[in-house]
Amino acid sequence: MRAVSDEQLIEWVANGDSSCLGTLFERYHKGVYSFCLQMTRNPEYAEDVVQDVFIKVLKKAGSFRHDGTFKGWLFNIARNATLDYLRNNRRHRHMVPLDNYTESKLVDRHSAEVAAAGAQKIKLLERALAMLPEQFQEVIWLGRFEFGTFEELAQALGCKTGTARVRMHRAMQQLKVVYAEIDGDPFDD
Repeated sequence: MRAVSDEQLIEWVANGDSSCLGTLFERYHKGVYSFCLQMTRNPEYAEDVVQDVFIKVLKKAGSFRHDGTFKGWLFNIARNATLDYLRNNRRHRHMVPLDNYTESKLVDRHSAEVAAAGAQKIKLLERALAMLPEQFQEVIWLGRFEFGTFEELAQALGCKTGTARVRMHRAMQQLKVVYAEIDGDPFDD
């Protein structure tokens, strides 16, 4: 249990106590980095985007409205910063196979079957996910690895809950197609 809520911390940041940003950074930088790394496919780029995200959180702290969670608001900023980075650096972008840098972070807390399928299946799933268009990657990553509800996912995506459900369904359908092309055996979500 956290002594102080994220929402209280961001309120204090908005009121001028920037030291509270450090606590929020400690709570969320790994998740934000994982998302940025998945989207940029480059550790250095991901670090740049994470830094940009937390600078934006500091600057925009006063714009946080308590109509959702801090985490949803944060990942909306991370999503927008990542997409901006990808748009602005498309020509100079160098994607690196992530298995050169880290162990797999692809553990889906929502479906134990995927995690239990073994290292080979996880590698295939990572490859399939990396082959998807960015809009599908972000929906799957955020919906399956960061958020537990479609309401939170919708907040992070900046859309309505029903739209988040539809986007997740379409993204998972596309992932199934790509996975089947790689492996020849579709998986269940």
